[in-house]
Amino acid sequence: MKEKIRILVGIDGSNHSDRGLLEAVTIAKKFSGFIKVITVYGRGKETEAKKILEHAKFYVENEVEYELSAILGSNPARALHNTATHENFDLIVVGSRGLGSKVSLLLGSISRQVVAKAECNVLVVKK
Repeated sequence: MKEKIRILVGIDGSNHSDRGLLEAVTIAKKFSGFIKVITVYGRGKETEAKKILEHAKFYVENEVEYELSAILGSNPARALHNTATHENFDLIVVGSRGLGSKVSLLLGSISRQVVAKAECNVLVVKK
């Protein structure tokens, strides 16, 4: 691993994504890292996205260097992949299960899609 790691964390307000964020904070502290936390929301869900990021801020504030971002969209796996690629992240961290949707039953889990498409390492945090 690098001396200063850049970690991208996808959250959705679930307990699994919280565990992923906690694991990312542990890693970032060990390697003087930076964490970017993103949540992907649909139209009309801005308030929920802000609440999710405020909750995440509780875990990262005063712990590591961080950035919080809400992304309008319908495909969290694509948003994670694009962000990781364009912003040169070393690691993507996701929970093994999120809040999910009927769509994820058809397309497969977000974590599975991220693992398949990512160009960097991916950590899937289980319960």
